[in-house]
Amino acid sequence: MLRSLYIKNFALIDDIEVTFEPGLCVVTGETGAGKSMLIDALQVALGSRASSDFIRAGREKAIVQATFDVAELTWLKQRLAEQGIDCDEDQLLIFTRELSRNGKNVCRVNGRLTNLSVYREAGMGLVDMLGQHEQQTLLNQDRHRWLLDRLGGTELLNQAQKIKDIYRQWKEATAQLEELESNARELARRMDMLNFQVQEIKKADLKPGEEEELFIERRLLVNSEKISRLAGEVYQYLYGGEARVKPAVETVGQAVSSLRELCEIDANLSGLLEMVESALYQIEDVAREISSYQDNIEYNPQRLDNIEHRLSLIKQLKYKYGTTVEEILAYQKAAAAELDLLSNSTERAEELKNRIAALAKEWHQEAKLLSKLRQGAASKLEQDVARELKYLEMKGLEFKVGFKSRKDISPHGLEEIEFLIAPNPGEPPRPLQKIASGGELSRIMLALKVLLARIDEVPTLIFDEVDTGVGGKALQAIGEKLAHIGNSKQVICVTHGPQVACFADAHYLISKSVEDGHAKTSVVQLDEEGRIAELARMLAGREITDVVKNHASQMLKMSAVYKQKAL
Repeated sequence: MLRSLYIKNFALIDDIEVTFEPGLCVVTGETGAGKSMLIDALQVALGSRASSDFIRAGREKAIVQATFDVAELTWLKQRLAEQGIDCDEDQLLIFTRELSRNGKNVCRVNGRLTNLSVYREAGMGLVDMLGQHEQQTLLNQDRHRWLLDRLGGTELLNQAQKIKDIYRQWKEATAQLEELESNARELARRMDMLNFQVQEIKKADLKPGEEEELFIERRLLVNSEKISRLAGEVYQYLYGGEARVKPAVETVGQAVSSLRELCEIDANLSGLLEMVESALYQIEDVAREISSYQDNIEYNPQRLDNIEHRLSLIKQLKYKYGTTVEEILAYQKAAAAELDLLSNSTERAEELKNRIAALAKEWHQEAKLLSKLRQGAASKLEQDVARELKYLEMKGLEFKVGFKSRKDISPHGLEEIEFLIAPNPGEPPRPLQKIASGGELSRIMLALKVLLARIDEVPTLIFDEVDTGVGGKALQAIGEKLAHIGNSKQVICVTHGPQVACFADAHYLISKSVEDGHAKTSVVQLDEEGRIAELARMLAGREITDVVKNHASQMLKMSAVYKQKAL
């Protein structure tokens, strides 16, 4: 349940903290005092849309903080634990939201900074609100189906979800088939292009690293004459010799002979002799290798022409399919895979047609079961709503759940659901959204909320002026019904009706004053004397006489007796 609500610099509220009690908590006050401000602040504290317009004039920031006691909400604590949020020792869950004029929102759950989506999810299921806006949702026919399924129980809800799942699969398969069929010509063109590309690359018979090897071979062929000349020069310098220049082999050989004679005199020079001898052998090896290299050099114009054509082909393919031979081959592989997939489009179309037919058959079977469950739920709902409306002084109104068959496959089953009412005996039931008055909508929605409260685990229900357009005995019946709900759940009700307010377990008065030229809203919890005064104001307005006060006092006593007996 909601334990407290702290509000700072929010709309007309400067700085207040309201502590809420269990049972029925009623909020009253003059029109324009800011009763709905309290509800707005709570909604913002739980993550609803907020803007800088909520920030009090002249302030840069606003803070709203809602504290909930979740000691008995095991399901909620398990969900929070999955999000890494733990409750404190007192089993409290504290939502803090800070609004800034620069548009920045700071959200915290139990002091832990979190993003808005996690913040909202943490607060889901703590509060259920019924305001004038939600009453208008009864004018939306889709809402009728949702309410019937929700009130029909777990089996009906699960079956409705199964229908949605089957429909989603059927819709996806249908869309895929339509795409295949509508793009048949485009697919044929795509297949022709892919086939040409695959064959073009395949015909080239490329090898990884081939381009680099061709570049090297072309360089050798283009420079064959120069290579032969340079190799010959190397051989002559090392081994062949010229008339004017001795070859290196001869010169180094003479150095070896001289070093040997020196070693006979000084053995310490033997290391140098080994080095020079090794150099002589290496020079001889190089001379032999370079001679063989020169003999194998061949100028081959035909081979050079073939290489140029090959490199030109690779260049063309690189322009089309990739910057390297490896990328071209990768493109070929991907294109071949796509071509294979598209080649199977006919087979894929047949598979999709079979799947669509199977899903449609399954949908109809499951939809018939859903209809049967809905028929049973509708019969019970009609009885339950009739009982609640009778209590709310709508004895003559007949409430019916209408079923209108539909032929197409839909995510919601074989029929459209519509709530019908006959306000007076003898009249045929007609669509609720066409003939219901504001007061009738209020009481019908309250009746549905009463039924939902029995199955929902939501601990706090908020009713924002649900008694609008209702008066007399019906208004008292609403008060009694809210008190009844308050016996098992916390109920917070904003009301203008004294017949409702007198049933409160805790009564809060919102008032507006002007301080230093600025409007300011304040909230106080009334004691018994304060409740009598406020009920008297609600009954008589400005002229509050002793008779009115006595009436207010009697209303409190009457409500106390009712709660003691009925609850």
